[in-house]
Amino acid sequence: MKTESTSPLPPPIALVGICGGIAAYKSVEVVSGLRREGYEVHVAMSAAACRFVTPLTFAAISGNRVLTDAFPDPGQATGEAAYPHLYPATQADLFVLVPATANMMARIARGEGQEMVSMAALSLPNACRRVFCPSMNVEMWEQASTQANVRTLEERGWIRIGPESGALACGMTGAGRLTEPADILQRLIELRDLAHCLTDKHVLILSGPTREHLDPVRYIGNASSGKMGRALAEEAADRGAHITFVTGPVDPSHVPCRSTIRVIPVTSANEMLAAAQDVFSTADVVIFAAAVADYQPAQRSTEKMEKPRGEWSLSLTPTPDIAATLAAARRPQQRLLGFALQSGEGQQAARQKLDRKQLDAIVLNHPDAMGADASTYTWIPKNGDISPWGLLDKRECAVRIWDQLSGSSS
Repeated sequence: MKTESTSPLPPPIALVGICGGIAAYKSVEVVSGLRREGYEVHVAMSAAACRFVTPLTFAAISGNRVLTDAFPDPGQATGEAAYPHLYPATQADLFVLVPATANMMARIARGEGQEMVSMAALSLPNACRRVFCPSMNVEMWEQASTQANVRTLEERGWIRIGPESGALACGMTGAGRLTEPADILQRLIELRDLAHCLTDKHVLILSGPTREHLDPVRYIGNASSGKMGRALAEEAADRGAHITFVTGPVDPSHVPCRSTIRVIPVTSANEMLAAAQDVFSTADVVIFAAAVADYQPAQRSTEKMEKPRGEWSLSLTPTPDIAATLAAARRPQQRLLGFALQSGEGQQAARQKLDRKQLDAIVLNHPDAMGADASTYTWIPKNGDISPWGLLDKRECAVRIWDQLSGSSS
């Protein structure tokens, strides 16, 4: 009996855009590593990039002709070869801009197609994962215009790797150093492996502080920046989730902007609870990352209150316990995670909070986390061993949290 043979799936296509920065030579290792990982690798180079590394080098490493000109060679003006700005860009599963220069980020953020790399970026399919690895002088990196372009790319779903801080080729020291190729490759592999682990999942994240107003200008609040909530939302989006993001008042740069993230701004604890209740029943995972004020004024004035002479006593009442209120109505398959900010050791208090609020796990952190980019974290599950994670930046903490909630690590 003759059996039908099945053809193996074609390899995923990676298109690497090389820009004209001094770190362009490090891109050779990225191209080589992607090929080792089973990608069909193509390379597009800007004219400036060709002044740092020759196209012949990338052709040898990738095994494919390097794209440097939007106009085809006279003898290759047929079929896909007649449209080098479209092919293989329109077929790419992954696009990596490395090094991503300030100039190229500006072009792509504006939607311009001035040369091979930016034209290829305009031709990518919607499903293509877009990654950029910035590298430049520290002064260029810190320019407001550069930071605005970075935010634009991230808002459109581009994933940023780096830059790192350190000694720069120009002789200065600071942010702008290209992330090491091995670390770029590791992150690309992680993104590939995690791309769909939260597909079709609805995630509800509560983030930022609440403000409990005494009058229109005075309030009880705290220094929460919302950075942890943003990191959790962006990592969930990278893994395929649809997110409802309820946030207290924070700097706009700490609010995630992705097509799969719905942002609901609120001010008070009562408003945050009401917004969360509207969507809680449909959420598969709920993360309580907000720093909710514990108390609110018993009375609120609609006019600014006059400053009294001497001491001023306020009557306060507790704000609603958002996590406990929602957990009381949880479905059996929902996963609930909270944070416990404690001074000192804090593990016992965090465990008590986990049990009291009926959470599946809680992350212990400390007051130095407020407004910072990094802190010391401890993972405390309802069932299982406590895991001290040590000092982590908030995006790495978000990665570990989602690894735990997705069951991809012990």
